[in-house]
Amino acid sequence: MTSPYLREATPDRNRWRPLAAELRKRISSGEYAPGDRLPSNAALRARYSVSRQTVQHAMNSLRSEGLVETRPGLGWFARKPPDVVRLPRRPQPGQALSHDAWLGCGVEEDGWLRNVITVLRFDVASARIAAELRIEPGDEILVRERTMSEDGEVVALASSYFARSLTRGTVIETADTGPGGVFACLFRLGHDVIRHVERVTAGIARDDEARKFRRPAPPVVCRVVRITSGRNSVLGVIHIVVLAERFELCYELPVVVR
Repeated sequence: MTSPYLREATPDRNRWRPLAAELRKRISSGEYAPGDRLPSNAALRARYSVSRQTVQHAMNSLRSEGLVETRPGLGWFARKPPDVVRLPRRPQPGQALSHDAWLGCGVEEDGWLRNVITVLRFDVASARIAAELRIEPGDEILVRERTMSEDGEVVALASSYFARSLTRGTVIETADTGPGGVFACLFRLGHDVIRHVERVTAGIARDDEARKFRRPAPPVVCRVVRITSGRNSVLGVIHIVVLAERFELCYELPVVVR
């Protein structure tokens, strides 16, 4: 039965939203179990009196949430909810990492995700990066860009920024920084890593990010900016963009008994 809200109260440009909501509800309730084939585009158009474009927009939205997947020549299928990516509290640099750690300090060796492509380049600091690193705009920086995948799907993009006055001539300017990643390397070089400050926001991926995620429509993403400081200076900044469907923010709050 066609939803009255979908048929009568929804402006044409937004008719994909209630369609997506109705399909989302059916998937979440188990009416469409993981692996079940969803009604065809033609069937949905006839059932809900909407256009092909409306159906496609709704499906792209559900796909960006990780609820459906398309199989060439077969149609749309309900998808098993993907495992989330956690940003756990980071142990002290150089300590062993548990198997459920992943981005920790944005390093490749955190153990949860192994398929990482790293590209290094030198650049000059923009006004934003300079402010975050507490250096001057135009100062030379090292940029480490990583594309992270799981099960053949790109799930996160990470760009790390360091002042070259800190990294010049060190192993940090190589793709393989050794056990523990960049910040463990800084620790071994004599820098005290004492604090991480994170800002987390959510939104729609930019077009260039959507292309890197290989999504036809820009997906919902979470953005994490992590600023890591030593005793007297900022050591590095990491900008992480991760698919919202793969993201879970975990933190601990101490209980103080007075």
